[in-house]
Amino acid sequence: MCSEPPTVYVSVRPVGRYSYRQLKESGEFVINIPSADLARVVDYCGNVSGGEVDKFKETGLTPVPAAHVRAPLIAECPVNVECRVKQVIPLGSHDAFIADVLAVHFNEDVLDERGRPDLDKIKPYGYCINEYRLVSGKLGFYGYSRKE
Repeated sequence: MCSEPPTVYVSVRPVGRYSYRQLKESGEFVINIPSADLARVVDYCGNVSGGEVDKFKETGLTPVPAAHVRAPLIAECPVNVECRVKQVIPLGSHDAFIADVLAVHFNEDVLDERGRPDLDKIKPYGYCINEYRLVSGKLGFYGYSRKE
């Protein structure tokens, strides 16, 4: 959403979502970015309520204490982003929780030889039109369209 200061957002339905109440009460969250091999587990987590099911127990995911917020990191996720809410905007069916990024954690095994994140190792994916899709295939790099 913004690089300086680092800012992100998540949108959550206020009606019938256990995570909505957690966000409103704590004002904190962690964006746990899974790799493609966790898609089935993530789909399960998105289809059951944390108010009714202990998702960590049911999935075998490992909660790890965060450095700045009470919400846990997830050990199996190659990237975890700690966030603190600074604004909530009602949008209609969802509310947008705009948050400052407090810390970003990368698992060592997804870093390249220079210590930078390697997308081929992270294997990120997105959800679009009711399907999970890999984010893959480099098309270029920032500024590659400029004529020198």
